[in-house]
Amino acid sequence: MFSLPIEVQHDVLKCLDFEQLFSVKQTNFYLRSLINKYEGGLARKDLHSLSIINENERTGFLEYIELKSGFFEFTLDDQIKEKWKTAIDKSIPLLLHESESVKNLIVSSTERKNYFLKLPTIPKNIEEMVILRCWLEQLFNCAFSYAYFDKIVFNPEMINILFDNDKTITLQFQVHYAYVWPSNTTFENILNFSVNYISIFESLSIKLDRIDITEQHINILFNILANEGNKLPKIYLRGFTLTELYDLIIEYITTSARNFPKMLPVFHLNYYISSTYKLSERAKKVEIEQLNGVKYTKYQIVNIHNPKVRFSFCNEEQYGSIDIKIRKMVE
Repeated sequence: MFSLPIEVQHDVLKCLDFEQLFSVKQTNFYLRSLINKYEGGLARKDLHSLSIINENERTGFLEYIELKSGFFEFTLDDQIKEKWKTAIDKSIPLLLHESESVKNLIVSSTERKNYFLKLPTIPKNIEEMVILRCWLEQLFNCAFSYAYFDKIVFNPEMINILFDNDKTITLQFQVHYAYVWPSNTTFENILNFSVNYISIFESLSIKLDRIDITEQHINILFNILANEGNKLPKIYLRGFTLTELYDLIIEYITTSARNFPKMLPVFHLNYYISSTYKLSERAKKVEIEQLNGVKYTKYQIVNIHNPKVRFSFCNEEQYGSIDIKIRKMVE
C-alpha cells in the first residue's frame, strides 16, 4: 500500500466501506491522515438522525455507547495539550444552551434503534478532552438524514480548541435535513452553528415560534438569505411575524445593483398575516387561483437595474397564515 502512487492509494480507499475505513484509520498516523484528506469522496456511515436531549427526556429504547470504544490514535503535542488545559481551567462547555439541566447526544441508526452517547459536557481533564475529540471526529465522518437542535447546539469554541485548526478534518456535521428551534437567548449561537458547522445537503428549517422577533433578528436572517447561498441550498423560516423580512427581501431584489451571487436560490417564509395583507406593488405577471380553501398567488419580482434578474414567488394563503416560496429564476 505505502509503495503505491497516491492516486492508486486513493482508489483503493474508495473501494472500502465505512467500517473498513474506520479499521484502517486506526492502523497508523499516515493512513489516518490519508483518509482524512480524502474523506469527502470516501464512504460515510449513514445514520437516521442526530439530536441533543436531556437524559430524562429520552423516549423508547436506548442503547448506551461505551465512550472509550471510540478511541483511536492521534498526536497530542505539548502545544495542543496546553490549550486543552486552559480550556479545562476555564470550564469551556461542549454545548451552548439556556437550560441548567445536562444535555447529551442521541444518535439514531434507524427510525427504531437509538443510541445514547453520554459525552462529558464540561470536560475536567485531558482524558475527557480526548474522548470528546475522538467522538466528534467519528460523528463528522457520518452522514445523517436528519438533525434536530432544540435551543441547544455544540459550542464552536470547544470544537476549534479540540481540533486546533486541523485542516485534514472537516469540522462539520453532514446532514440532509436540519431542524433548529432557537430561543431569544440562543438565537445567534444556533444560527451561527447551523450555517458554519452543519454541511446541509437538502434544507435547513428554522422554527421561530419561540422568538420575540426584533429588528436585529430580522437583519441576521436577511444576511443569511442574502449571503450564504454557497453554504445552504434551501431554507424554511417559520414564525409569527416575518412581514418585515418579506418587505426587506422585496426591496433588496428590486433595487440592489448586485447580481445576487451569494443569495440562496430557494427559500420559504411561513408566518401569520393580518386581514389587511396586500400583495407588493412591485409584483409582475400576477396569477391568482382559489382551490380547496387555499388562495394561490404566483408572481415575479424584477430587478430595476437588470430586468433579466428576477425571482418567482408563490404565496399560499389559508386560515390567516401565508407560505411564500421564493426562487431565483434562471435565464
